[in-house]
Amino acid sequence: MSLHFVRTCSVFFATAFMGFVLCGTAPAGEVQYPVAAYSADELAKVREWEKTWVGKKIEKSNIDQVAQFLPDQIVQLYKDPKKWGAPEAEGLFFSITPYTQVIETTGVVTATKKYAPSVKVNAEGDIVNYADIAGVPFPSPKTGLEIAWNFDFNTHGDSNHYSRIGPVIAPGVSIERNTNQDMYELYWIHRTDVDPVPAYADNPKGIHRGLFLHLYDPPESQNSRFFNLRYIDKNKEDDGYMWYAPFRRIRRINVGQRTDTIDGSDMIYDDEYGWDGHIQRNTYKLIGKKDLLCSRHTDIKKFQRAPGQAAPNNITRERIATYVVEVKSKDPHYLYGKRIWYVDPETYLMLWAEMYDELQRPWKCFEYFHENFKTNKGEMKNMIAGVMLLDFQRTHASLPLHSIHEVGSEKVNKRMFTVSYLQQAY
Repeated sequence: MSLHFVRTCSVFFATAFMGFVLCGTAPAGEVQYPVAAYSADELAKVREWEKTWVGKKIEKSNIDQVAQFLPDQIVQLYKDPKKWGAPEAEGLFFSITPYTQVIETTGVVTATKKYAPSVKVNAEGDIVNYADIAGVPFPSPKTGLEIAWNFDFNTHGDSNHYSRIGPVIAPGVSIERNTNQDMYELYWIHRTDVDPVPAYADNPKGIHRGLFLHLYDPPESQNSRFFNLRYIDKNKEDDGYMWYAPFRRIRRINVGQRTDTIDGSDMIYDDEYGWDGHIQRNTYKLIGKKDLLCSRHTDIKKFQRAPGQAAPNNITRERIATYVVEVKSKDPHYLYGKRIWYVDPETYLMLWAEMYDELQRPWKCFEYFHENFKTNKGEMKNMIAGVMLLDFQRTHASLPLHSIHEVGSEKVNKRMFTVSYLQQAY
């Protein structure tokens, strides 16, 4: 009996047992959460499929055999690796790992059980007590809007700090341009893991979240800094300010600039985490559920990539039943004609996102790599570890990879989100 077989069996029985416990019937009146992606019967079928595919190298010759579990544009990527800058000898490849359930932190579980029963929704679908609750508002979502609210309530550890480094790639000419940023986040509401929970009591401006970026590369942006404040009031636009170091000037980022690309990458400001804006700016239609191969437990340090290669090799992906949501902006002049979200049913993080132009032609596809990181309380939090951004109309790519320094960091402070902090010397 092989060691690989023993390990596979161990994972199967442990996960099946966990799925039985977490998917069982909850006592009357009690919120059922966490909820596993698969029932016991569904998981058994996945494990049977995994017997054939776990550990296999997937590349051009066999990609069609798993094509049903990938976005269509990604299948074409692996079929034509030369177009995307991969060396002739290696091509593009990835491997499949077993599905592993993600359990949220104790704070998220506690907040969900406490607040989910008290969620109040008005006729427009807005959560009336939005600023007073935390956790997952809809543990068993029935609509696309409910899934969008669950995505919105994930506070990524309440506060965090990480570096984001990676190339902007033009595969056809093997040209790369590196970007390097430090990123900080702080949530004023929906807090679950770092006191005060569920919100700061002192919040006279009604702030939802602050985002701070410090740019080191490309050279023309060196030492430039940017912050964005999102407000609880859906009718109040974000406040965004940038200190542009070469000109030593502060400039305001207006709403129209949120569709500008960031540092020449393939990401616009609204693309952060898959969507970075008020939930009410879009409409949401739940298409259903779809099993996809997704990077939920990814070690980005093991990625392999030649210069000019758009997609890294050695990505690991696991099968999971994602929520599929069609997202359309209420603004008829918005950059994208629509988005398709593929949302993790256990964390409500974005796993894949497809963007279409105004003529409904495929334009971009983003894959969000995730990994478990230790919080300042010693728990594990599934967080974004990088993004692969592919522009299929321009044959262009960006690959910002993350190094998480602190999750639930108490060092991220409110003062960072002020104009005076932007201007200070570094």
